[in-house]
Amino acid sequence: MDESSKTTAQGEIIMKYDKFTALLVAARPEGHAARSDFTDSVMKAINSTEILSGHIRRMNVNKKETFIMKLRQLPKFAILAITIGSLIIFSGAAYATYQLLWPKPAVHVSKPTTSFSGRDEVIASLKQCGNDKLTSRYELKKNATITANQIAGVVKAHCELDAIGTWATTTFHSDDNLVPNDSHAHDTNRATESMATQIKSMTSSSITFAGLTKYNLSDTTLAVTANTRFIADGRDVPASQITTSDPVVYITSDVSHFTPSSDCTAQHCGMSGTQVSQTLQAVVKLSMPLENYDQLAWQSLTEIVACEENPNDTCLTGYAGTIDLYQAFENTDPNARMKEIQGFITSIDGTSVTIKSSSGSLFTITTPTDVISTYNKNKASQYYNNQTVKIGSGLDIRYMENPDQHSKSISGKSLMTVQLQIEVLSKANPIQAY
Repeated sequence: MDESSKTTAQGEIIMKYDKFTALLVAARPEGHAARSDFTDSVMKAINSTEILSGHIRRMNVNKKETFIMKLRQLPKFAILAITIGSLIIFSGAAYATYQLLWPKPAVHVSKPTTSFSGRDEVIASLKQCGNDKLTSRYELKKNATITANQIAGVVKAHCELDAIGTWATTTFHSDDNLVPNDSHAHDTNRATESMATQIKSMTSSSITFAGLTKYNLSDTTLAVTANTRFIADGRDVPASQITTSDPVVYITSDVSHFTPSSDCTAQHCGMSGTQVSQTLQAVVKLSMPLENYDQLAWQSLTEIVACEENPNDTCLTGYAGTIDLYQAFENTDPNARMKEIQGFITSIDGTSVTIKSSSGSLFTITTPTDVISTYNKNKASQYYNNQTVKIGSGLDIRYMENPDQHSKSISGKSLMTVQLQIEVLSKANPIQAY
């Protein structure tokens, strides 16, 4: 057989082989589900050189020919197929190696500007922060433990912690069967994320996490098991890649036993819980300096959101505290909705007070009695660090009103609460009006 005939015969064999492969693939049922575990086990059982040798084995060549010599004799389409197949194999391996355990948070924080209350404010674009829906605006409290330049880092850190916490809850078994009126003893198993800390010491069998003095938390030592995971940059890594200088959080599975109190009734039953076990599930290396994850740094920020049922105005929430000045829940209109408005006092006249909201609107609130004078005389100095209500003080007002009504005068049965806004950073700090 001449060389031309040999080449033709080889080409026919290859074409028949490829046609068979195509028919085999086409015969796959429509509802077929991929078995990646089966595929992986088969691929591991095949020598790496065999992956590329399908066409080469069918060639009538001398055994002394090199791989490159064989490759040169292949038809162009076969070389192209081998190249594409190699790319698929190696790109698939790379994807498996670099796939994240949780979506990487995407955070952008603007430069600080001045808020309605005269504080430093930032606008944040936050994505993939776990299940928590964080707001997009924050302002810095006057008694904050951080500066305006640190706001961006703190917001990014909180987003990251939320993403890790969501992953931990969904990855490790977590339930909470505690029912307020349950009169039966039972156990609960919760996946718990620690506060950000550092590793104080570490062996192959245990890890001691540094305590946090400002929160009265002592060192914690937990056993390392065969199932304990070490994670950095959202990926599983060897334990050696996390050191005592790295900021970390650790995830534990906490089993607690709850028993009912002896005075349980059908209407009320108190429960007391005791921790039965604590298992170290994962140690997660954080991506930023430890100070960004400090809880007091996060509590230094107040969230700014649209006021409930008053979307043209903004209200403070999150770690924003209040002192009750007036409470009344007398509205019985089934069509009414609770609305909220906040603003700073522009005038006080006995039982009436006027506030200016963030949109510049003036709301007048009238109470049955002079609650402001009563508070200033009888409570401010005795209980609340002499934080009196005066012109410029911030008030939070909640009231009931039909959705299609937009009154700027709030009184009578529509008024629910009048509260003085205060800054809350830590329970240890003295009360300070906002």
